[in-house]
Amino acid sequence: MAESRDTEPQQAASEPLPEKVMAQLTEIAALLSLTAEQYKQQTQITKQTASAEMALSRRSLMLAAGLLVALGAGVVMLWGSVLVFAGYLLYQGTASVPLTALLLFVVQVAMLYWCLRNMRYSLKQVGFSNTMAQVKGILRFTAEPTGGNSANRSAD
Repeated sequence: MAESRDTEPQQAASEPLPEKVMAQLTEIAALLSLTAEQYKQQTQITKQTASAEMALSRRSLMLAAGLLVALGAGVVMLWGSVLVFAGYLLYQGTASVPLTALLLFVVQVAMLYWCLRNMRYSLKQVGFSNTMAQVKGILRFTAEPTGGNSANRSAD
């Protein structure tokens, strides 16, 4: 091994300069070709991985959607049971069908209002307004405060 290191500089010294440069350029070209081939293989592997992840994500989203529908049905059944039980108790306490129906209607409207208010608040949180403001600030090269208008988001 030591002999090969010693003979290499002697061979390089005995070769003319253009041949030495050509040999180095050939070696660089071979390394670049190898690097390009490995890069191509890596992109193919990345593409396969992305395809597999997309398929798994699609299946997971379909399963999650089905479970969400089942959960929603369960919540509706639970709320219906609560209303029936509350109606029974109200009827036992008041002995008036119209008053019981009116009170249950008011409870239902109040709950729907609460759900609508929370849904509006949640939907206001969706989006990329802060990100877009920061990107616009970067493109304008200005010193705008980051954070956007998140402090102005109210529940309604």
